[in-house]
Amino acid sequence: MDMLRGARTVADIGCDHGRLSCALVQQGLAERCIAVDISAPSLKKAERLAMRVGVSDRVETRLGDGLEPIGLGEADAVAILGVGGTLMARMLEAAEEPLGGAEKCVLQPMRAVDDVRKWLFERNYPVLDDRVVLEGGRYYQVFSVGPPQSGWQALPDGWPDDCFFLGYGAFENRDPLLKPLVERMLGSVERRLKTQKAGALAWQAGQLRQILNQLEMRQ
Repeated sequence: MDMLRGARTVADIGCDHGRLSCALVQQGLAERCIAVDISAPSLKKAERLAMRVGVSDRVETRLGDGLEPIGLGEADAVAILGVGGTLMARMLEAAEEPLGGAEKCVLQPMRAVDDVRKWLFERNYPVLDDRVVLEGGRYYQVFSVGPPQSGWQALPDGWPDDCFFLGYGAFENRDPLLKPLVERMLGSVERRLKTQKAGALAWQAGQLRQILNQLEMRQ
């Protein structure tokens, strides 16, 4: 919500229950929200919530897939939260214009984080904000990007090549929760390596150790 602050119109893609859309207008962080979902029952939940909290005049629901129901430039910010990174990349790829003409897009992938981060990096979408959030004992990666910019992006100094399962923006910004997230991920990978000698796991463990070493050097 903080990353979406100040937007006139937010498109909440995959809105489900509509809590984000309703909260944004309730708290004055956005003037209007368009809640989009491919599920008609989910939109009904969002409509009931908007009516119950008195924001039906500022939260509009639309049935459809990804950014398709949003007109070009109709929203100045887009939120795609709580789905897989592979699906996020597909949604963004399908848009007629980058981000549907919006100025920013906030993303929170639940899995396959590297799929969407790599897709964005290779197409020169600049990372505007990149954070790690701890909620209910689980770490979440939340980041925002702007429309593509001309020119080549570089990964920060000390960041492993071709590493996109973690936020290099959070690394640059010295996010205090990045280190505990890396430590948790490294512990999980090392436990799996005891029973699985997969090359991909060993490669990931090496990248996590490199990031952890860099974070410790910067403390």
